[in-house]
Amino acid sequence: MRLIIYISILTFIFFGCSNPKRNLIVVENDSEIDLTKLDSVRKNLNGFWIPENNIKGENILWLNFHKVKNFATWEIIPYTEDIKRTEELPITSSSTIAGLIKLNGKVQLEFVGLGDSDTTEIEVLTKMKFKIDGMTYLRHKGYDFLKTWNIHGYESEK
Repeated sequence: MRLIIYISILTFIFFGCSNPKRNLIVVENDSEIDLTKLDSVRKNLNGFWIPENNIKGENILWLNFHKVKNFATWEIIPYTEDIKRTEELPITSSSTIAGLIKLNGKVQLEFVGLGDSDTTEIEVLTKMKFKIDGMTYLRHKGYDFLKTWNIHGYESEK
């Protein structure tokens, strides 16, 4: 009987730890952000995101806008236990820059890469999700150690 109880407990722990939704951030009152206010959009886009259709994925999106500058790198980074332990990210090159611009009264994302640029409308933005080009991203807890990085070289509010 004890063996069955131990196996049940271990199974519960295993399945509890393997739930990819445990890495998502949930807020009680998730309301839409006003897409006409640049500062509010910038503040609410900051952070880590994962595509809704791939929450079991090993990669997350990291947007780290400066508190008053309207650009960030569109960084797709791996999310692994090894990176959490070592606090070291793999080196990537030539990330796309995501800038916020106001066009026709609404804040939009402008992407600038090594030979291409594009502007896309932010369809939905809340504290827990945003949607662009039909793709929905959910807020992810990400890495605590990256929340204190000053990657832009500006005076940080963090």
